[in-house]
Amino acid sequence: MKEEGKISRWQVFYDDISMLFVLGVVIPTIFYVIWGVMELANAPTAVITGP
Repeated sequence: MKEEGKISRWQVFYDDISMLFVLGVVIPTIFYVIWGVMELANAPTAVITGP
């Protein structure tokens, strides 16, 4: 049987709602920015011709 006063690390992690919110916003944003940069890097170069 576990001790009554012992709190798991995961419980402390999941109880911090503000940190979960920040991670839920920051992580997808970082991946979306990286995805956008990769798309721009792979885009073909535009050739502009004069009139």
